[in-house]
Amino acid sequence: MKGLQIKSISGGLKDLDMKKRVVTGYLSETDTEDKVKDVIVSGSYTKTLSERKNDIFFLNQHNWEQPHGKFNVLQEDSKGLYFESQPLIDTSYSSDLLKLYDAGIVKEHSIGYQVVNSTRDSKGIRHITELKLYEGSNVTLGAHPNTPFMGMKNLTEKQVNDEIKLILKAFRNGTFTDDTFMLLEVALKQLQIKSYELGKKSLETKEPLLDTPKLELEPNKADVNTINNFIKSLK
Repeated sequence: MKGLQIKSISGGLKDLDMKKRVVTGYLSETDTEDKVKDVIVSGSYTKTLSERKNDIFFLNQHNWEQPHGKFNVLQEDSKGLYFESQPLIDTSYSSDLLKLYDAGIVKEHSIGYQVVNSTRDSKGIRHITELKLYEGSNVTLGAHPNTPFMGMKNLTEKQVNDEIKLILKAFRNGTFTDDTFMLLEVALKQLQIKSYELGKKSLETKEPLLDTPKLELEPNKADVNTINNFIKSLK
């Protein structure tokens, strides 16, 4: 839906029931400043939840053509906007999502909303006091090569490599649709680039030993080729 603003939360997954196809967690945090200097104030969801709770959808990657269903529970608590989904509908993308949750690859959520009322303080921080909520989504994998793996900017080198291991394991053991395999491949390549950049930065910040010649860092082509060949063998 055009005109909606998007805001994501990391670590929004709380619990997963694969058999019942139900997931619980948080779509949003309240009273916390985010990266774009926004704060969703506690109580911002009160009006929208009372007026249109049954019209709020659980979507796949903010895609209105891929609904998982709706929410059994959607309410504010001391942390933020808590949700419990209805059993996810029996579609390939919903089944893939459950597998990605279970593999630890998807662990973030986001909301699609419009601001109704807000104020801005002297520091330029916008305090959202009322919003209109349309949907909550699972997010992580970028659907386009130029769409980053969610939260990747804040990952350490170890965390990036751990994510790479999770995705490689999913490739080996997963029974995903072709579309999901493609998204995993995009995410893997993005993480490989991020791992290389972090490794290069780490070497550049270390002071060289006395009389030690400067080393030029090159990508480990053997490792990259091994991973790429492994991906091709799965197609």
